[in-house]
Amino acid sequence: MSETACSSFDNYEEYLTNYIGSSSELAVLLDYDGTLTPIVAHPDLAKIPEETKSVLQRLSKINGVFLAIISGRNVNNVKEMVGIGNITYAGNHGLEVLYPDGNLYIHQLPTEFDQAVTNLIKKLEEKVVKNGAWIENKGASLTFHFRAVPENLRHEIEETAHKIIEDAGFKVGKAHCALEARPTVDWNKGKVALLILNKNYGEDWSRKVKVIFVGDDTTDEDAMKALKGSAATFRVAASSNITTHAEKLLSSTEAVYEMLVFVEKLILKKSTKIEL
Repeated sequence: MSETACSSFDNYEEYLTNYIGSSSELAVLLDYDGTLTPIVAHPDLAKIPEETKSVLQRLSKINGVFLAIISGRNVNNVKEMVGIGNITYAGNHGLEVLYPDGNLYIHQLPTEFDQAVTNLIKKLEEKVVKNGAWIENKGASLTFHFRAVPENLRHEIEETAHKIIEDAGFKVGKAHCALEARPTVDWNKGKVALLILNKNYGEDWSRKVKVIFVGDDTTDEDAMKALKGSAATFRVAASSNITTHAEKLLSSTEAVYEMLVFVEKLILKKSTKIEL
């Protein structure tokens, strides 16, 4: 991973103006937790702010704008949380994709996967589901949450859970006070971003559409890496002392909202000029 090239937060106006240019097609790909809504104590509490939902709704209705949410949540859950019907949703880090027409893509998982998940949950429950830690079973993956664990106990419980997940044959992904247990398949947010773009624009999508991607954690880095050189990519981070494949940093979910409003105004202004 290379150090980000940006020297300050939220420095995107000139960058996006130059990047989007005169293009008539724009794809906006966004993570959910930590990007559209702040990280909170429990996933059920991560409600999208009304103003953020409103700008997404407006963007989704603009001709030439394609919108997709790519989340670690179950695909039905992230659709329910966002609550916009005419956009694409990818869940479980891309293992599931729900398109606006109702078609569902499900990535092939090993035949023994369900039993492996059952065994993993049992081991985690025996060893580390305590002191506020809990398991979120998302079907195609699961998340071990330890945000509610007292700080002096977090390191030990995280290390133990990490080893249990690895020993069970799953890939471990680190999130905010959580560990993602994912099947050992060659699939991630980067692969699904390319799948979505290929489906919507064809394999030569990079010549047809400008792409914006925004995410806030290590799982989003797969998309930033896959799209590098072909997209405007943003990492949401509280500190500039971070290594990332993203081109720019955004300081908060509020900054993400402000950036989306800027993009909306930029597109509408360009459309008005074209009409004139």
